[in-house]
Amino acid sequence: AGLSNDTIYLGNYTAPLLITAVPTNLGAKVEHQIKLAETQRSFRSLTIKVQGQEFFVSDGTVPIIYKGSTADWIATKYMQEKVYFSLLQPMGSDSFLFRSQRAANGEHVLGKLNISDSTTFELYNDALQKQIDGVFDTDGQLVNDASTNQGVYTYYYRNQYMVYQPQDNQFVRGKTIDTTTLAKIEVTTLANGEKKMGAPPHKVNSKTYAYNGLLYVKSELMGKNEPRSMWKQASIIDVYDYNRKEYQYSFYAYDHQDDKIKEFAINDNYFFGLVGNLLVRYVFLGN
Repeated sequence: AGLSNDTIYLGNYTAPLLITAVPTNLGAKVEHQIKLAETQRSFRSLTIKVQGQEFFVSDGTVPIIYKGSTADWIATKYMQEKVYFSLLQPMGSDSFLFRSQRAANGEHVLGKLNISDSTTFELYNDALQKQIDGVFDTDGQLVNDASTNQGVYTYYYRNQYMVYQPQDNQFVRGKTIDTTTLAKIEVTTLANGEKKMGAPPHKVNSKTYAYNGLLYVKSELMGKNEPRSMWKQASIIDVYDYNRKEYQYSFYAYDHQDDKIKEFAINDNYFFGLVGNLLVRYVFLGN
């Protein structure tokens, strides 16, 4: 749910208002129960984002956003019924990047939400590029880089990411080192009009994280010079300078007890991974 220089915040899928705070030295954990200022509401997809001393509770299917302080873990209503979203990332205290779906055809679209005296939003209609259906082929992960106040959207099924440039209020495209430019997925339409992904998709980029101007991408495809033995004992993380649109280097994040990294986060000193049911800390050599 978030990472500062001294604390990792873990969310909980089965108890979504429970936050576990773990010090970066992996000392004693502390559990916090988030209290919402209102209780008479049902949710379907609650997510928590912790950024600095603030945290946000959101459900894009309602839609609603709550805001609170990590000093007391009490959240009050912040935005309601303005825009539906499937992904949301805070960009500072009063603005958010989000992914939504067009009402006309269900295709994905990126947007920015601004909350001050009034709540407004804008859509970036040309940011996501449709190749097949505009839904599955544009699926991806939206992350924010709190140190640069930028957001990065990385496609799952093609070798491309998009960087939000706040000074120009637009998304700029960059490429990953994989060669898959067209999404290799099959989409079928059911009798009721619902679309479904067919054969197992050809995923290119998996989990991502942005920190201090760098984009970290867990690669899903083996490089031509990659030893197959390494794929059996580690995950490969590719690193990009996303503003320069340059590939920097790759490194191995080793498995632990035969489990691979599911999620990861980075600060100045460490690379943290959720591996199986464990939180594992990796030290960057030279730090």
